[in-house]
Amino acid sequence: MIPNQFINMKTKKGHSWTISIKLWLAMTLLILAVLGGLGLTITWLFGDFYLQQKLESLKIEATEISAQLATISNWSERLSMLETFKLTPGTQLVLLDPQGNILVIAGSSSHMPQVLNSGMAGNLGGVIGDVIGGWSRNLRPSDFFTEEDLAQVLSGQTIRINASLVNSGGQTMLLAATPVGARPVQGVVLLGSSPIPIQESITTFRWLIFYASLIAVFLATAVSLIFARQVTRPLALMQRGATRMAKGDFLPIQGVTSKDEIGELAESLNSMGESLKNYMEWLSQERNLLQGIVESISDAVVMISSEGLLLYANDSAKALWLENETEIQDRKTKIVEFLQEMTQSMTQLENNKTLTLGIQVLQVVMAPMAENEGIDGYVAVLRDVTASLRAEKAHREFLASVTHELRTPLHLIQGYLEAIQDEVIPEHQQGEHIELVLEEAKRLARLVKDLQDIHWLERVQSLQRVPLDLRTFMIDLEQRFQGRAQELGLNLEVMKASGELCADPDRLLQVFINLLDNAMGHTPCGKTVRVFTVEEANQLWFAVQDEGEGIPKEALPFIFDRFFRVNKARCRKDGGMGLGLAIVRQIVEAHGGQVKVESDIGEGSTFWVALPIKQ
Repeated sequence: MIPNQFINMKTKKGHSWTISIKLWLAMTLLILAVLGGLGLTITWLFGDFYLQQKLESLKIEATEISAQLATISNWSERLSMLETFKLTPGTQLVLLDPQGNILVIAGSSSHMPQVLNSGMAGNLGGVIGDVIGGWSRNLRPSDFFTEEDLAQVLSGQTIRINASLVNSGGQTMLLAATPVGARPVQGVVLLGSSPIPIQESITTFRWLIFYASLIAVFLATAVSLIFARQVTRPLALMQRGATRMAKGDFLPIQGVTSKDEIGELAESLNSMGESLKNYMEWLSQERNLLQGIVESISDAVVMISSEGLLLYANDSAKALWLENETEIQDRKTKIVEFLQEMTQSMTQLENNKTLTLGIQVLQVVMAPMAENEGIDGYVAVLRDVTASLRAEKAHREFLASVTHELRTPLHLIQGYLEAIQDEVIPEHQQGEHIELVLEEAKRLARLVKDLQDIHWLERVQSLQRVPLDLRTFMIDLEQRFQGRAQELGLNLEVMKASGELCADPDRLLQVFINLLDNAMGHTPCGKTVRVFTVEEANQLWFAVQDEGEGIPKEALPFIFDRFFRVNKARCRKDGGMGLGLAIVRQIVEAHGGQVKVESDIGEGSTFWVALPIKQ
């Protein structure tokens, strides 16, 4: 049977665009973007190319005319030669003397050169000349040729210019100027041409792109409508099939015959329907299995309705209130009433509370129950946490006693310091008492650090694992403790190792600090403390071996327990509280390793630490 939340699903309708519109819009925007970008790029590149090509053509033509005129020294013959020149259509020639006076104007609409005598000659920037095709008023190349340009040409340079005329309404002309003769320059050949034909060609090209875009938009509309119809029909069939599946009808979808992604989607939906059918049958089996598991679970499981009525209780719940005994009936009533109150105050998906029944403490976790056959309610799990709370309470009490124990050395430190400050202790004895104060302070610092480490490890903080080079680590370990060993008169032997471990270097160093401090503290002067490694298949064993007094056999099972001390009097004297080896075990186990100890009375001890080797 299909759950009601699937049957009650409602289709959300909104003002969204259809696939046909989205497809048409995407194709249209793509075509417009491509054609527009291509048109702008081509017109810009072609326009600049044509202008540069025209300027280069004018430069070559002006250079050729100048070269021919330079071969003749007589001006009358030069003017006669100008009549034989055939200029490029749309090009006008102006011949200037070195002072910039116009001598001859030829080309454009004039087929014969016009010779201007000195009395009629115009200067640069004049308005005399023939009408050049494409301009709205009489302009000639000399109108665009400035005195700065004339100075460049007179220096022997050949120049080309895309010049604009000031206060001419944006009119431009392409110019090329070259000197006639050299040292001194006898004249200037100035050729000019209008850029308007090139601009008209570019404008025509832009209109062609615009018309092509309109045609492309029309074609995109037709293609998108046809293509969308072919796509939306099988999608509609699949939508109806999916709706049937949501209602529990897992018949396959018919009518989709394409072999593309849509056909694959239809096959996937049919496969999903078959899987859902099998899944619903599997759910029925799982429900029976879950019922068996709930019946056998050690925690109490209680199901109540939204009205607060008791619907189900497993055997553990029944044993909790022992309903077969009349005298325990009050316990059942208290539990049910407590659960009813929890349902009224639930504001989250889960609600955790604690219920106390005499000396028994129950932790209650409640969550809303999904609708099942028209019944909704809540499921509560009740766990007896009396033992764990007692252990936690004992732990807190012990820490409180440790804190209380700190008062004695603190009072001792305070007393000695006040006595020294008040000069009660003679000056020659103050050094000895300051040493006592310093030792007590160091012991308190070690104790506080150990308690902090215990607290950190209890909170299951994540380790900062990095690849650790064993050779470097062992060398650092030997250098760190060699001075301490010499002070105590001990021999420290640290075997070299190779390879890598994936570990937290600070925490691993703390393990060996605790083990070596412990070994050196229990090894007599002149004896040896050794650190070596033994490699196995998937792990590396570290060994810290001393030649001390050893550990009694009956104390070995408890040596790594928190706050355990073999010799309480000596530990109190040395400042230990039985936390070092407990910290070692917690750090090693956090790395996925293990720790053990081998010892005999009078033969020393060997502490073994196994860590997994980096793969």
